[in-house]
Amino acid sequence: MSKRSYSAEEKYEILKELDEHYSTYELESKYNVHPSTILEWKHKYDKCGFEGLKESSTWKKYSKELKLAAIRDCQSGEYSI
Repeated sequence: MSKRSYSAEEKYEILKELDEHYSTYELESKYNVHPSTILEWKHKYDKCGFEGLKESSTWKKYSKELKLAAIRDCQSGEYSI
């Protein structure tokens, strides 16, 4: 299955069909999207609504201090990566 990006609107339309009693496997055939991906979208939609279907387009920024603290924690052997 090739990797394809779906817009929030496309994801919503697929989820509407899921609610109309189509199975994830039927939707897989129709839209070429893995059933587990559809279920992940459903979880995000149930939790956050339509906003949950939108992809994050920003990188998260972490301070130098936080990064160094993470490295120290990992090197201490107390925590893993």
